[in-house]
Amino acid sequence: MTPLETWLDNRGGKAFQCRLAWSRWIADFPNGLQKLASQLIWPRRLKHERYLPPEITLDAKSNGQWTILKNSNPLAKSKALRELIPPIASSTSIIATGPSALEYSWGNMGNCRRFLIAVNGAPTMLKNFGVVPDLLVVTDREFALTGFQHLEVAPGVPLAIEFLAAAALASVAPQLLTDRPFAIIERVNMWHALPMLDDATIKDLNEASGKPFSFPERKDTKCRVGWSHRPDLGIFSGRTVVFGALQIAIGLGATDVEIIGMDLNGAGRAYDEGNKQRPTQLQQHYQEFILPSFEVMSRVLAGSNVSVRNISPVCPLPDDFFTGLSQSNRREIL
Repeated sequence: MTPLETWLDNRGGKAFQCRLAWSRWIADFPNGLQKLASQLIWPRRLKHERYLPPEITLDAKSNGQWTILKNSNPLAKSKALRELIPPIASSTSIIATGPSALEYSWGNMGNCRRFLIAVNGAPTMLKNFGVVPDLLVVTDREFALTGFQHLEVAPGVPLAIEFLAAAALASVAPQLLTDRPFAIIERVNMWHALPMLDDATIKDLNEASGKPFSFPERKDTKCRVGWSHRPDLGIFSGRTVVFGALQIAIGLGATDVEIIGMDLNGAGRAYDEGNKQRPTQLQQHYQEFILPSFEVMSRVLAGSNVSVRNISPVCPLPDDFFTGLSQSNRREIL
């Protein structure tokens, strides 16, 4: 067991359980008082735990399996990420929901079977084309709270979901976890029941554990930018679910990957949101998080046998981050 795996295996403890009990005790406080009390219970190094619904308990095991309890009653049990689906050996498409995804040649999909990973609301768009994905990926707690209906259109499809999003889903739509196999993933240095580490400590831990993570040159204590070779140990968010899905796909063996509908231009989504349109911050996060995240990806994958193509003709990410496709080539593919 590496030092990082040992660290992850020692989560929780009596002090953490006390904090959990206190956070449940304040659940009925008025909002303002509850917020203040939550900040006292969960200091900055444990800030990510403030978003756990009080009725939900997560029990993580060292084998990568989690048990989700609701009001102390077992609700669902996850699989380890590497047990969720077989290793990915076929060509892979990660499907985002930018409007350019509507221009993709979905009618030809049956002629060249690819492994399909749908992120967030993509299952709704795919249903309109008669396409069923092979894997769903959700890394956003807010999407789990307000967009869970898009997962309902893909019953039984395996799901990889970030732990806070899983807790939110267990709170508002638990049947979406009980009707399918799922794996819980975590963000690097935002692990459940563990405090955030300072920049030097996390990098030393990574070094001593065989470098499962690649960090940017700049300092980013919240680890939003970087690349994970072991998504079962944690992913970097890159502030876009596509980046998390990309680490998962390649971590599970994919070597030929195309990304569809990653427009990153705030032009809306490729499905009708009705009166439940969710806000997007992709443009605000582009310069500080998204661009440097894909820059790290490009550097890490250079010289490897992994090919990543970006199909969106409007995506602002530089062509040279990806393999062999200029913007004009992308338009021809669509």
